Amino acid sequence: MVRRTGSGGEPDIINTAVDCTAEYLIQIGILRGDLNLTLRVEQPPPDDDAPLAAAERRLARSLLLRWRAEADAWDMTDPEPLPVRWTPSRRVASAGEHLPAGSGTDTIAGTFLALRPRRRLVVLGTAGSGKTVLSVLLTLELLARRLTQGEDDVPVPLMLSLESWDARRQPLAEWLADRLRRDHPGLPPVDGVHPARRLVLERRVLPVLDGLDELPEHRRAEVLDALDAGLGGEGDAVLVSRTAEYARLDREGKGLRHATVIESLPLRPGEVAEYLRKARPRARAAAWAPLLSTLRDEPAAPAAWALTSPLMVWLTRRSYEKGPAGPGDLVDRERLPTRDAVEAHLLDRIVPAAFPPVPPDPARLHPPRAWDAERAHAWLAYLALLLNRRGESELAWWRLHSAPLPRLLALPALLTAGILLSFAVRAGVSGSSDTAMPDEFLSTTVVGIGILAAAVARTVTASWFGQRPAEPRRSANPLLFVRALRSLDRHARVGPLARLAVLSGGPVLVVLLLVLYTVLREPELVSLSIGGVLPVLLMIVYAAPADTVDAATPDELLRGERSALVTTLTLVAPLIGVGTSAFLWLGGGGGGWAAAAGSWAGASAMLVLLSPWSRWVLAKCSLAAAGRVPWSLMAFLRDARTAGLLQLSGGTYRFRNRRLQEHLAGRRAREQGTAASGPLPLPLPRLSDARDFTVERTADRYRLRGRSRRLPLAHWAVIGAVLGTFVIRMSVTGQWHKPVAWLSLAFWPVVGVLITVVGFLMPRRPLELELTRDGVTSLFGRRRRSYAWRHIEEITVRRAVVRGRDARFHALQVRLLADAPRPPRRSRMGGGWYFVLSTGPAPGVDPGLASALADFAGPRWTPPSGSR
Repeated sequence: MVRRTGSGGEPDIINTAVDCTAEYLIQIGILRGDLNLTLRVEQPPPDDDAPLAAAERRLARSLLLRWRAEADAWDMTDPEPLPVRWTPSRRVASAGEHLPAGSGTDTIAGTFLALRPRRRLVVLGTAGSGKTVLSVLLTLELLARRLTQGEDDVPVPLMLSLESWDARRQPLAEWLADRLRRDHPGLPPVDGVHPARRLVLERRVLPVLDGLDELPEHRRAEVLDALDAGLGGEGDAVLVSRTAEYARLDREGKGLRHATVIESLPLRPGEVAEYLRKARPRARAAAWAPLLSTLRDEPAAPAAWALTSPLMVWLTRRSYEKGPAGPGDLVDRERLPTRDAVEAHLLDRIVPAAFPPVPPDPARLHPPRAWDAERAHAWLAYLALLLNRRGESELAWWRLHSAPLPRLLALPALLTAGILLSFAVRAGVSGSSDTAMPDEFLSTTVVGIGILAAAVARTVTASWFGQRPAEPRRSANPLLFVRALRSLDRHARVGPLARLAVLSGGPVLVVLLLVLYTVLREPELVSLSIGGVLPVLLMIVYAAPADTVDAATPDELLRGERSALVTTLTLVAPLIGVGTSAFLWLGGGGGGWAAAAGSWAGASAMLVLLSPWSRWVLAKCSLAAAGRVPWSLMAFLRDARTAGLLQLSGGTYRFRNRRLQEHLAGRRAREQGTAASGPLPLPLPRLSDARDFTVERTADRYRLRGRSRRLPLAHWAVIGAVLGTFVIRMSVTGQWHKPVAWLSLAFWPVVGVLITVVGFLMPRRPLELELTRDGVTSLFGRRRRSYAWRHIEEITVRRAVVRGRDARFHALQVRLLADAPRPPRRSRMGGGWYFVLSTGPAPGVDPGLASALADFAGPRWTPPSGSR
């Protein structure tokens, strides 16, 4: 402020504000004369990170609300966080090399933030031990520190499941950005675009990755390699897995680099008692007193041992929170004398706890539907019993048709659908016939030609891909022919020369046949090129089997199968119809739209009625009508996974752990009065006369010898396909009312029975397994296989894979060292494993054989999970 005297004798007051941060300027006093006020406003330097920081805060708030709802649904923080503890893992060599001192008493978030120089944490634990609880509590605490405590250096945790990451096609950063865009589309844009890419590249989000153990075995190392590459030298991450699966990868040198590995510990009975005391309703304090007293005073009691698992604590709280029964039943030593008995008693209540009658919080990530708990329990028990009888643990929707009821109804349903279609075809042909040919010819011969042409295309495709007609097919865009063509190498089971000859020579053959027609004028050439060769080529390209193991979700497989079915109906079937119509028209028989439509209808009926989708529809509808599964089965399975009862394994579901599956199956079997388990493992598989085997055991040799009677069953797959084709042809063409058609249909089952009987009556084949200090040798028929221990890295019982497909039985297999000589091609089982001898449909192995393998193979022998 400057004061000076003007010409009129009155003072002039001039105020100049430079670099002022004030919003108001107040002048106090009596002014006479002019008031000159000059403000020099300079814009502050632009903050380029402000929009990104706003998006980051919005993301953190959204995630905090979501995971609070998820934690509340599982009672993780009510009335206080579950007292889950952890320690450096003893099963991983580098577990505690970066663990800061005093972390055992710190919170999980404090432990993570104190890691130096990299924040990479691996959380391990067994099923139900609390590793998922630890990861959720870590996510919640990091978000709370970021939003409420103003710690700006804390990254925003983004908890994802690894099953949705295709590491072969997407780098880590691209996958994280894609998930941010899909899961959080409402984030404020930065520079006009979604901020996902900048958030990931500037490392403002922390990937918290669960489900490594849910991935197929051959993908786990691949995903960890891609994770290491994506994190680089500075990236942070949290990885959650079961202990056994990660420890095996770590022993092979494939663990997460520069990571601190911790393992969840069992809960302390005293801490559990305090947690339940605060969580129980005050009005029911007397009912809870016996259990709380036992937890405090008798830590060795069966109930106290059982409640060292967070899963069992949650079940106890949910089951007895509202009565009328009290948790005092858990300490009844007469009814529940062991820990297993207490856990079984609580597992009986897991389904009602997972599907409560109250509606879920809408803020949850994927809120489950309000399913009836009693019916949900019956559905899950039936599925568990179905898996146990097969000796399997993976629930695949495309295998559901092999259940007893769908198999019983398959032939009647196929016949009924064909008869209904025959009326529709006859009505369509008679209403659009524009030729001189009779309707009887169009509805039998023309439709039959379409059915047989589609059957040929389907058979060639099945042979091309190793006879996998029952498995779902991948989704292929008809407009992206080159991409679909490139993907055939991953699925084809024919040699590279055969692939080159068919895929390059097929189009040439089509053109050559059309050129020959211009010279020879034979209509068969046009029909063969357009309605024969070309549909087969398109069927191979667009109907390839999907990667059922590598698939992200079962729903994606189902969508891919529906897409493949639509593609075949709009590409393959019309070409068959055009080829048939061209043959009749060029031959002077008329042809026209009616012939094309009739042939298309026959080809479509063949392609639809024998497709994996139709088998799935039959299985779902028949089982749902019988009350075995819900009508919305896929939605129910998704909700059961969200509720924690199921987990993903590639493109299939499996129960949370094997014990839960066996518990549910056992209860269902007791209700039905049947056996819960599948076939017991024999010393060797598929033996009709196990008493003919002899075992010789000495200090230096174990030999099992016998003879096996043949029981040929493989031909039934071919006969079943032929029988299905004949049923469709007989019914759709309208010949179902003729006795001759039924006689021709009965011919094929008779042939199958004769082949089976003749094979069974043939002389028995020798079978032998010998273990020595030098190696293992097997003999089955005329095929002998021998492996030296010095060449073997591991020997165990695994699922057999023949020519890239699941053979539906287990076998003793070896994995050889890198410098070991390679056995013949027919012994390969995939993934570096080689066949020794089959052990039966169940994953277990005879105890005597298991003992001998442990003795002779030493540390190379890994017992299967199903061993007794």
